[in-house]
Amino acid sequence: MKKKSVRFQTVAHGFWVMLVCSLLAVSSAFAEDPEGLMDVDLSPKPAALDSAVEAGLDHVFQVLEGDNAQFNLQAIQPMLDFVVNTTDDPKNIAPAKRFKGKGICLRQEVATDLDTILRYFYNPDIPNYLLCPAVLRLSGWHKDSQFLTRDKGLWEELPTLTEPVFVRGREFEANTPDSFAEAYYAYDSNRLLILLNYQGKNVLVSVTEQDGKSDVGRKGAILNDTQWDYFYSGLEGLNKGMIGWMDTFMYSSGSVQIFVEHDATAPQSSVFLFKWLNAGWAGMNVVKRSHIYDGSLRYARSFKKVVESTDLTPESVVQNMADVVSMSDIEMDVLIRQYARNFETRFKNDPKLNSGEYAEIIADGGYANVLDKEGRRSVLALEKLKSMLGMETLVTLGDAPAAPKVVATPAPVVVETPVKEMPEG
Repeated sequence: MKKKSVRFQTVAHGFWVMLVCSLLAVSSAFAEDPEGLMDVDLSPKPAALDSAVEAGLDHVFQVLEGDNAQFNLQAIQPMLDFVVNTTDDPKNIAPAKRFKGKGICLRQEVATDLDTILRYFYNPDIPNYLLCPAVLRLSGWHKDSQFLTRDKGLWEELPTLTEPVFVRGREFEANTPDSFAEAYYAYDSNRLLILLNYQGKNVLVSVTEQDGKSDVGRKGAILNDTQWDYFYSGLEGLNKGMIGWMDTFMYSSGSVQIFVEHDATAPQSSVFLFKWLNAGWAGMNVVKRSHIYDGSLRYARSFKKVVESTDLTPESVVQNMADVVSMSDIEMDVLIRQYARNFETRFKNDPKLNSGEYAEIIADGGYANVLDKEGRRSVLALEKLKSMLGMETLVTLGDAPAAPKVVATPAPVVVETPVKEMPEG
């Protein structure tokens, strides 16, 4: 009995050593930068955010969780003063932990007015994943969202904006592969929009809080982040060799994003972001501030590229997205099979896809079978947007082969991950 006990203790010890090593490996994997994307040089000892600004953040999250009657403009004045009047780079200021995760501050200038931002980013006819394609793969508002029932757009409130305007909604999102573990997730968020005028400037405050844990992380790959080229395997786990089996989740996240219009005639606006994230494995948060800041930079750069483009207008994007939304399943199937073949031709020799399970997925155009209906539609919407921006695409929607006129059943699709129904329209 004594020998068995010793043997059991040895095995148990070995198991816990392996478990600890695995946890360290996960943390290390999240700290890597496989694409060399992270040009973030954050201070290891950031300054604390002013307590009065923190109180303003507390207040907008309380209003998000409560009702509009709770809102007190005076309670967020220090926060607005900090955002509107601060011109220094705030990257080395750290807000207090929220949602069990660390936070960052990011400021980005964009050469556009708030009217244009609202016509793009908060337009029911434009999926907002197209406005930040480096970080969002798919998004939409749930059908019971107040945002979808409004009788006019938020931009129509600007000429007569004397009192704050509140809009609420619930969204679903799926992100692109992150730059530290190349995993992607789907999750829900609650959002509160507050449109107001402060110190003579038009301001939009967008408050979000993740609603519950995400689905399990799936393996992806960043192929060309500047061209928004990504791979989605549909396989659970991490793209990290010996630790690829680990189940990871986004446990919680939140953000306060503030758009400030400084000059509508120039035009010039600021985008200020407070963001927090708690994600990892076995309940352990392995996300660093640099990871959050890097993802936020990816968001800001792609957002800036879209809203500053002289090749786009909100109206032209609405029209082209309506064409994508109205496609039949058969039309999408024809286009996606063309996309999958071209995807294989372009990326089959990429070091991330030229061997193993990824190579098997894309072989002979098989990538088409990984993408579910909404995944297919988001691919085509992004390809359309890229063509409008003059970027290289893998399929041209206008020149696609004609869909069969006979009634046909599309090839079976292997559903990658449950995706909630998109809002109608």
